[in-house]
Amino acid sequence: FFPFEVTQEDIHTAVESTKALISDDPRSQILNAPKLSDQKKLWSMKLMSLLAPLVYLVNPGMVSLIGARMIQISFQHGVTQESAVALVSYGLTYISALNDIEEGYRWAKLALLIIDRFKAQSLYPKIYFLVNHFASIWKEPIQALVDGLRQTHRSALVVGDIEYASFASKAYVERSVFSGKRLSVIETECAALSLEMVQLNQIQSVLGHMGTHALVLELLGSQTRDPFNEYPGRINNCDDLIGYSLKNGRSILLRITYCNRLFAAYFFGRYDEAAELAQRYRNLSPYHAPTHDIFHTFYEGLTAFKLARTSEDSLRWMELGTKSVESYQDWVNHSSWNFKNKLSLLEAELYFCKGEIIKAKKKYEEAIEYSRRHNFVHEEGLSLELFGSFHEFFKNNDEYRKCMASARTCYEKWEAYGLLARDCFRCL
Repeated sequence: FFPFEVTQEDIHTAVESTKALISDDPRSQILNAPKLSDQKKLWSMKLMSLLAPLVYLVNPGMVSLIGARMIQISFQHGVTQESAVALVSYGLTYISALNDIEEGYRWAKLALLIIDRFKAQSLYPKIYFLVNHFASIWKEPIQALVDGLRQTHRSALVVGDIEYASFASKAYVERSVFSGKRLSVIETECAALSLEMVQLNQIQSVLGHMGTHALVLELLGSQTRDPFNEYPGRINNCDDLIGYSLKNGRSILLRITYCNRLFAAYFFGRYDEAAELAQRYRNLSPYHAPTHDIFHTFYEGLTAFKLARTSEDSLRWMELGTKSVESYQDWVNHSSWNFKNKLSLLEAELYFCKGEIIKAKKKYEEAIEYSRRHNFVHEEGLSLELFGSFHEFFKNNDEYRKCMASARTCYEKWEAYGLLARDCFRCL
């Protein structure tokens, strides 16, 4: 029995009861545990394995309880190939509900041992996707994970797992955007993957994919294709997508859509809209959708610092922006590659707001350098643009033009022609 409304107390209780069954060396415990033979429990494991990903779409907190129960069965009665799903779910609990990234990553990675032990090749795409999507993003370079998701999509199709082929392709596109891959390449892939999802009748994946495709087209400045045409329903734009998600309780779809719109609103300078979208995202349940939490925190922080300089309620915006800085100060300890440039840019904006000019300048320069070194061309462009705004504020016109010209070059590499149509680039 699982409660429908899952609380933090429920999750902590489940984790504590599970810990009592785990040795100091869970890796050896998993490798040496007997195989589960009780037929009733085998079917229970299979059922929970199938339910967990579906439940996550509407009630993410429930997955923590399902994962804990599956772990308990595995350690008390024996392991089965479905124990791999249990390990990933348990790892997600540590990351999302307990804010323990290292422990969550360790548990999620153990799931791959189960796949090897049972030679469960048909489950490999599913487990690799879950590990990649929920755990690896916190530790491993995002560009490598993008390539892995593309391969997972192909592998899932080979073994006939069309559901996880669609999950992987949707995540692949999202990560491609957030890693700064060339937008024209992403757009071509978006169109092909949308058609594939519809042909495979993977409607929930299509819904999440459409909003990301719309973001790509907006950044490209392209009106040649309507991403909502592929959906056989009455969703014609992102507002319809949000309405559908609210009506049907699709919390994860709401996160994806709010995050995509926040990304666009910030880059295009619609800061009040960005602040509203960030607030809507925060109002959702506290259980994480890792990729989107990372980028929501980044763009909400940048939005807050911008509004702190331009609105009357500066103290509230400074407090909100500082929380984003604190999050990244924690996350950078787990992956300097993914988070260092973003932390430096947030700190630069913080120091700019506080009037600490020398520190701000140093942090802008760090953000530009780390973005370049870590191949985040879009964030290199953004760092240069914000550094340009910093110089413009202090009337350093030559430095302003130099930064904006360099930002333009980055956006051209990214192929974000929609951004280059803004007035700040037209006059260069």
